[in-house]
Amino acid sequence: YGIAAYRLAALVDVSKHGADEREEFEKQVREKDTKLQEIQHRVKNNLQMITALIRVEARNAQGRIETAAFDRLAGRISSIYLLHKLLDDNKQGDEVDLGIYLSEIVSAVMHAHAVEGIRLDLKVDAYPVSLNVAMPAGLVVNELLTNALKHAFVGRDGGTITLHSLADNKGCKVVIADDGI
Repeated sequence: YGIAAYRLAALVDVSKHGADEREEFEKQVREKDTKLQEIQHRVKNNLQMITALIRVEARNAQGRIETAAFDRLAGRISSIYLLHKLLDDNKQGDEVDLGIYLSEIVSAVMHAHAVEGIRLDLKVDAYPVSLNVAMPAGLVVNELLTNALKHAFVGRDGGTITLHSLADNKGCKVVIADDGI
């Protein structure tokens, strides 16, 4: 539940090496960190491109086939993209702020499925979580919000969707609700 269960460490005895060797080793580590950041950035950009391509195909297929599956898939990939974007922006390792992440998902879903008359009650607290917690939480939130926007207010002029992600000394509680059918 976001608590590290193990740590992997590699220890290298550098005391037997000269200053030149230590500097070379440190240079290699920095280069690998830079390459890893570049890969992370490319993954993020590729996820964004995949989402855009899926949305284009969904628009092109409208009227010929059911496109709801395309929309769901694009939303899911977009949620993973947002997680990678936060990681890229954060540079703090393998944790993200759940409140910020869920806020960005809400924004993306509301933008993608904008429905006039739907009000959003959003309250989020800062709460750091591991990627293993953030990714499934984001996918679930994306799915529930999308379903609410598409199905909860059929035949009504509007309503309210609630997303609260509130933290206390016991943890973080995420609540998603709507006042629709």
